[in-house]
Amino acid sequence: MKVLLQRKLSFVFLIIQFLISAVFCGVAFYVEFIPTKYVAMLIIVCVVLLAYQLLSQLTNSSYIIGRVLCVFFCAFFIGGGYYIYDAHAAVEDIGGMETKLDEISFYVLKDDPAKGLQDAKDYTFGILGMQDRENTNKALQDAGKEVGKDLNVREFDDTSTLVDALYAKEVQVIVFNKAFLNIVEDQYSTFSTDTRELVKHQIETVVQQQVEETDVTTKPFNVYISGIDVYGDISTTSRSDVNVIATINPLTKKILLTSTPRDYYVELYKDGKSFSNGMPDKLTHAGIYGVDCSIGTLEHLYDIDIDYYVRVNFTSLKKIVNLLGGVEVYSDYDFISDWGPNGAGTHYKFKKGYNKVNGKKALAFTRERHHFENGDYQRGRNHQHMIEAILNKVMSPSVLPNFSSLLKESKSMFRTSMSTKKIISLCNMQLSDMAQWKITYANAEGSGSRKLTYSIRSNTQYVCDPNYSSVEKITKKINKFMKETPEDLEAEKGKKDSKATEDPQPTLAP
Repeated sequence: MKVLLQRKLSFVFLIIQFLISAVFCGVAFYVEFIPTKYVAMLIIVCVVLLAYQLLSQLTNSSYIIGRVLCVFFCAFFIGGGYYIYDAHAAVEDIGGMETKLDEISFYVLKDDPAKGLQDAKDYTFGILGMQDRENTNKALQDAGKEVGKDLNVREFDDTSTLVDALYAKEVQVIVFNKAFLNIVEDQYSTFSTDTRELVKHQIETVVQQQVEETDVTTKPFNVYISGIDVYGDISTTSRSDVNVIATINPLTKKILLTSTPRDYYVELYKDGKSFSNGMPDKLTHAGIYGVDCSIGTLEHLYDIDIDYYVRVNFTSLKKIVNLLGGVEVYSDYDFISDWGPNGAGTHYKFKKGYNKVNGKKALAFTRERHHFENGDYQRGRNHQHMIEAILNKVMSPSVLPNFSSLLKESKSMFRTSMSTKKIISLCNMQLSDMAQWKITYANAEGSGSRKLTYSIRSNTQYVCDPNYSSVEKITKKINKFMKETPEDLEAEKGKKDSKATEDPQPTLAP
């Protein structure tokens, strides 16, 4: 009787281990970013463990050890399955969909008696006549419904004339997208203390990207990396101070990072058409009108197609670097950055060569430009160095212990238009071969001047006039990069080896 009971109990342990093992292998297969060869190995391990469990339960002397191991294996499979599924869910959250958040703010002078919209319903509201009218009109319509009447509106050419009108009390309220606030504060350093926000309207737009058929593991593609100049919510509309195109060739395991200065003086494009009506603007201002405007502008500048985008901000960079346990970033110079977490006065020193940085130091490294003779050009190069440092860490085995945590935090750290399926296929490819990628740089050049811009028309701004010769060279480099094959690299390597053999370096006479 006792033996029969033991046999039944052994059977229960076997069934439990079989079911949990099957679910674990099923989850590993379902998520797809684990390479097939590793899933096959997991299945073999599970079968071996089940076979051992079966043998142990048939042996009176070892069935207790077998049951203890069964509990251990089941706990491991449950934990591992949850880890894998949780990572997959995190990827689904960040891929394929972008939520665009616009905050339309209503400002009055600080000493204005109005406490809310009802108090200001008879005021004159100043707005921008050309820029961001769609969102502004939505906010005005909502405000009109709230107070029960159409608001009295007056249009202005740009933020400069708009703010001047508020200070001169020609209007009592000014309305604009908060994405313009940095531009306003650059022109009026005391704006935030001179005024107060009467009310704001949030307009959230969800843009579902079309499903792409491109296999990103076998065909080269371009990704626009946009670094917006704000903290907090990554979906907030803002200027794009980092504008890097990553050209990725999965066949040759090479990445080309092309940096374009934030002040590049170019015509803005959107949906293949001129957005700024022929009037150039700073590239950074394109971000105010949406990531699609930044993409369209760069596509027109370089005559290329950009397949996907990734948006990050100040908060993102700090979180990413900290979650990676810090990164080793290369610096071309010894320099000091005063872009510390507390602003000017907080200094970080960097040496020429590799520097281990945490999130705060990474932000200081990427924001500094005043201590460089070539200013924004070198800042763009530092952006490339930082992206390379992060990519090297992400694609190394050392990231695996924090892989799930990194993916779970990704939704708040960056947004991308790349679909979940494509992100998973790239993870699968990298986990399968753990390849070392070669990263190279290209930098657009230009010269400084002062000109009127589409966003600010009443006074000149510092801009960077493009060197179109450098732009043309970059276009050729990107196109060549995307056409390269492993065979091309082997042929090129063979030519170099042959030349080294035929034309050895001369030796100096003693």
